[in-house]
Amino acid sequence: MATPVYAGERFEAPITTEERAVMAFFRAAKVAPDYDVWIKSSDDYLSVPPSKRYSYFINESIRLGNGYGLFNLERDVLAIYVDVMALYIKPEDGKEARIQFRMLDVEEGNMPSFEFPFGEAVISLIINNLSVFQDLAIPEEKLPSIIDNIPYEDDEFNATLELNVRVRDADYGKPLIQDGKIKWVMVGDVAYARCNVDNYYSAQKLFLWDYVAPWYEEAYRIKTMPEEEKYPHPFDLFKD
Repeated sequence: MATPVYAGERFEAPITTEERAVMAFFRAAKVAPDYDVWIKSSDDYLSVPPSKRYSYFINESIRLGNGYGLFNLERDVLAIYVDVMALYIKPEDGKEARIQFRMLDVEEGNMPSFEFPFGEAVISLIINNLSVFQDLAIPEEKLPSIIDNIPYEDDEFNATLELNVRVRDADYGKPLIQDGKIKWVMVGDVAYARCNVDNYYSAQKLFLWDYVAPWYEEAYRIKTMPEEEKYPHPFDLFKD
């Protein structure tokens, strides 16, 4: 059960992944979210004593409104983590080695979607070309590091797929009705993808491969730059 947070305690609360997904949908759809629906249907709101709900609603409206106002579709990406089963295929007959993965609970041939609640409805994210990453050839020079990090070569193993997705399209006016529930769909592109192996001997994740979309390379470079390098040194401001 969610722990209630009362008035005056949420101004510094971070925006969650689920909330960012909702913001991305409404930004792409060019429609402002209904904060009444968004806030008053949440478990947190319902767990607050009735006498404190008005203050809670005001605080949440400010927090989410600020987050939505600052959300930029071009700059901000959604971080999604997916547990997968990976498989290493050895090189043979002149063919390169390969790394494949399959998503749990997704039937072969089906397009996976990632769902986020909004009131009684659902916002569903479809990621373009996700299937491209399900079967990747391994360049020969990368093979030693791949082999070092996989637990075994003759069976599937647990891995985690990290996806950074930029939402580019959404339609608020044409929801689907599925099992009696409203479902809105948004579509996004992979900005960054990374596959890590679960280490059986520690809590660490072992790196297998990653990918940066050409249009995201500069943003990724800045994002991963050490914090001290992102801003000019005070003395640099006085240089000619």
